[in-house]
Amino acid sequence: MPPQHPSKHLEGQIDKSSPLPYHYQLREIIRSEIVSNRWKGGDQLPSENQLCEAYSVSRTTVREALDALVSEGLLTREKGVGTFVADPKFMETWSGSTIGFSDSITKQGYLIETKVLEMASAVPSHHVRDELRLHSDDKVILLRRLRFIMQQPILVVHSYIPEKLFPNLYDIDFTRRSLYQTFRTDYGVHVSRVKRSIEALAAEEGVAELLQVNSGFPVMFIENTAYSQHNTPVEYYVAWRRGDKSRFQFEYSLTPENS
Repeated sequence: MPPQHPSKHLEGQIDKSSPLPYHYQLREIIRSEIVSNRWKGGDQLPSENQLCEAYSVSRTTVREALDALVSEGLLTREKGVGTFVADPKFMETWSGSTIGFSDSITKQGYLIETKVLEMASAVPSHHVRDELRLHSDDKVILLRRLRFIMQQPILVVHSYIPEKLFPNLYDIDFTRRSLYQTFRTDYGVHVSRVKRSIEALAAEEGVAELLQVNSGFPVMFIENTAYSQHNTPVEYYVAWRRGDKSRFQFEYSLTPENS
């Protein structure tokens, strides 16, 4: 397909004195242009020859950098035409070291923006009460948020938090802070384990409107219960994430008997 925008000029320089491989440095230069939104979906990259000349590197180095970004879904190739910035899919890594949406996405260099739709005291449903191990008279804090990446609405999330465990949580500005960061810094609660499921669904009208898509658009429905370092449930959430903008990576450590 023809590019939507003319070929772009690359900023940044390769540091020839650095121990980092040239292909890694070039990859990160290109990635920076994409995640900063200076380059948009459909923008065409300079040709391989132009990149070789601009950075005084070999064609093998250029291809290694581009291949890695194609594998990540950040670039696409059109045979006989060139290499283009892909319509972005934002990869969230689920592993033993990264379990929060904000942590996973910001580590890739993306800026996350948050709109708080609602924050209120609520009576939990039976299912929420069971997930959070609450008594019949316990209430939860309902925190509804809309998350943006590169100014695009990507995720609608409804969090249910035990009110008795987190006094003064209503005072926190969650347009500026992540929930798990607040747990750590303000309450000494570290999320150490999660139970999570994911399912492909069609977006209902309310969710579709927030995500700026049509009703029935494919979304990923995520259900999650988070536990503290003391194995106490501290949050249950449900979330709807745009299917066309989503990519998930799972990382596991295997015990010797399972490897």
